[in-house]
Amino acid sequence: METLGLIISVAHIAAAICLLNGLLTTFGQAKIASQAIESMARQPEAADNIRTSMFIGLAMAETSGIYGLLIAIIMLFANPLINTFVNLLT
Repeated sequence: METLGLIISVAHIAAAICLLNGLLTTFGQAKIASQAIESMARQPEAADNIRTSMFIGLAMAETSGIYGLLIAIIMLFANPLINTFVNLLT
């Protein structure tokens, strides 16, 4: 049963790292938005193209944060490693 505790503790550490991804995603999105606004201020005639690229970049960054949250939820509540370990014991 000591191994089960180890698996659960490693799963919690993995979930914390995945949630850190969500925190860092916000910094990435802020960088994308600030650079796009600065680019639009320098070249107003290219604002439509810059805005389109900004939204694509923001969507990709947000997807990364959502995947991190999804993996954290899986590791905490539906951890496949625990089921494999329990099946090995029986």
